[in-house]
Amino acid sequence: MTDPDDIVIWLRSILHNDRSVELRCQEAANEIERLRKERNEVRREVCQYEATYRHDRAFSKEEIAERKNWDCFGEKDE
Repeated sequence: MTDPDDIVIWLRSILHNDRSVELRCQEAANEIERLRKERNEVRREVCQYEATYRHDRAFSKEEIAERKNWDCFGEKDE
């Protein structure tokens, strides 16, 4: 993500005279990134499922994601 207000960017920017604080911030940022990747993977699966099995409307998986305001297909973690 490139949002300057993103918590991951903020956590990675923290420098502290106590190295353990820096390391904890790095660990937190890594965990947030891992969870975001996992969330986007699940969102893509949901969109694929809906696009495949919902026959009442014909939307592509990308259109379904857009309707849900999910940016899970444009992410670098695909």
